[in-house]
Amino acid sequence: MDTTALERYCLRSKPIGKIYHYRCDYSFKMKNKIKYIRKLVDPGIPIIEKAAGAAFGSTLGFFYGGLPGTAIGAAGGQIFADQFYKIGEEFRKRYLSKRESVRIGAVAGYALERIKTNLENNMQVRKDDFFNLDPVTDRSAADEILEGTLNTAKNEHEEKKLHYLGNLVANIPFHPEIDRYQANYLLRIAGRLSYRQFCILALFERKLNHLLSMNNPDLGKMSNQNDLTLIQEIDEMMIMNLLISSRASLIGMRNLTPGEIKLRELGKTLHLMMNLDEINYSETDTLAGILSDPV
Repeated sequence: MDTTALERYCLRSKPIGKIYHYRCDYSFKMKNKIKYIRKLVDPGIPIIEKAAGAAFGSTLGFFYGGLPGTAIGAAGGQIFADQFYKIGEEFRKRYLSKRESVRIGAVAGYALERIKTNLENNMQVRKDDFFNLDPVTDRSAADEILEGTLNTAKNEHEEKKLHYLGNLVANIPFHPEIDRYQANYLLRIAGRLSYRQFCILALFERKLNHLLSMNNPDLGKMSNQNDLTLIQEIDEMMIMNLLISSRASLIGMRNLTPGEIKLRELGKTLHLMMNLDEINYSETDTLAGILSDPV
């Protein structure tokens, strides 16, 4: 039922107690919220559809239905409807370039996709103070993390990262063990890492599927600058406490042994929150080829 038809229906129908009035009022409010959510997400749909295929249209319909029974009108979904409505209204007032709007829309769309999946899998929305307004700032931790993620996405030139940034902001509301401060820290790390470093986390989580070298890389014999840069990126991630090597006595590139590297707790948390297991195997296979012994 479109907005005009809904208005006519409400006007000509006789009120039947408070229930009918609530339904009409609810529908109009939801239409308004949906309008701002659409304005936020729509510019990013081309990126999302290229990555996820036409199936993403069902996700938009799932959230844009706007009537009781859809995810956005459900008990858990209503929280996210309010949140994305507020941030959509906020970003509408900002000057954004066309590409910035595309990136923001994409990460918001990816977040809605992950929220939909979580709700369909009967994951419980956290019941702590994550969505409560702070008495000083009048903002919740959820609002803070969502705005921070959209701001990070706005300036993110590596657009392959957007999917996983969307996963991060969508998953945190389902994990009460991640408090406001850790959530902000995870977001800051995710913004700092390159897309290839996302793939590195995925690789070492999957390393049982690859035969990685048990020898330290000989940097002096590396003539390929791209391969050398990969080793430097891994070394940086060790310094950031995302990775650890059981053979390394000191932090340093020359102590790297690919077959001995694993994720530290911080790396595991980031991998989980961003659903980096969804990274295509072709991406990690390429890295594994570089880090494997020559045949």
